[in-house]
Amino acid sequence: MKSTATMNIFIKTATLIAFLATSGVNANTSRSEVTYYFDSMLAADPAAVPTSAGSESTGTGTVTVKNDGTVMMDIRWEIRGEDGPINEDNAVVGIHIHTGDEYTNGPIVFGFCGQDPLPSFGGTCQQGWSYDSAQIATKYAGKICDMNVKDCYNYGQTSAKEAAQLLIDGREDMYVNIHTTKSLAANGKAGALGLIRGQLRLKEESSPADSDGDDWSHMTSTSREMKSSLRGGSV
Repeated sequence: MKSTATMNIFIKTATLIAFLATSGVNANTSRSEVTYYFDSMLAADPAAVPTSAGSESTGTGTVTVKNDGTVMMDIRWEIRGEDGPINEDNAVVGIHIHTGDEYTNGPIVFGFCGQDPLPSFGGTCQQGWSYDSAQIATKYAGKICDMNVKDCYNYGQTSAKEAAQLLIDGREDMYVNIHTTKSLAANGKAGALGLIRGQLRLKEESSPADSDGDDWSHMTSTSREMKSSLRGGSV
């Protein structure tokens, strides 16, 4: 009788250990597949780019980021007033993610498109419609800035996976920046500060269905402040 009870306890314990081990593997695997969504509202930022004061140009961007370093951007922009028009003489010459807050001009982390004199990254930027200098719903794949120059984050020594994790964890402030021919000329020796820009704000995260087919892909709104608080850090 005692032997049977002992055997039952052993079986239950072994089953529990196996369950916990399997759950841990599934959780880790699923966590690596989480997609994070960041929003950015682009506009003039005179505190960081004095020459942008008075700009009427605006834009919006949604950036999706995965733990493996995959970064995609869906961006819309309108170049207005004296900033335009967008044409052969005044092209969109770069769209990037930089490090820095709204008062800071930082190096490029991920580049999406560009042309001389800026790096091309994924190729020439879409130039919108000439009659209204606007572009709607253009998707770009991000490429890590890996050149050994000061204009690349950490002199290009940070991998795409590491950089993505910095953004996900909120360890680095980052912003989206659009550069044009006119903005390059206006900023002169100050460098490629850009025309309009917007800080990246964590909007939500999405997880895929688990391996058993149970749908746990619910969307959760998670502020960076809350994530930082959960980590015990400061905002």
